[in-house]
Amino acid sequence: MKIYFETIVHSKLDHVVDSFDLELFKTLSPPLTKMRIIQFDGCLKGDEVKFTMSFLGIEQYWHSLILDDFKSANEVYFIDVGKELPWPFKAWHHKHIMRQEKENQTVIIDEIEYECNSELLTLVFKPLLIGYFYYRKIIYKKVFNV
Repeated sequence: MKIYFETIVHSKLDHVVDSFDLELFKTLSPPLTKMRIIQFDGCLKGDEVKFTMSFLGIEQYWHSLILDDFKSANEVYFIDVGKELPWPFKAWHHKHIMRQEKENQTVIIDEIEYECNSELLTLVFKPLLIGYFYYRKIIYKKVFNV
């Protein structure tokens, strides 16, 4: 299943890229969850991110690998893939794209492909993920609109 989100922020590309760090990662944590960071190497190829998320007292482990990254004058992206995923996910591929649109305007794009243990669960989780990435749009605007 694919999900695609674009968020336009009023900030320069370099500022947006430099802000994709541990603090932003924590800020993007979904509401009503508790996140415990185990490892956060960064957003470059070969980096790893490991954390647990607790919701209603149930803790789930997530381990992602940064599979690829790219940087040019007008665009930066990195791709994380799930190595160990919580139930019910069995595949995760997330491309984070940041593209300079105008001098003080950057578009942040989230391209997500995921699969759960069954087609039904994949469909059930789509609105939940859409809600979570819509929440990210709000955070991006709050953090980057300067």
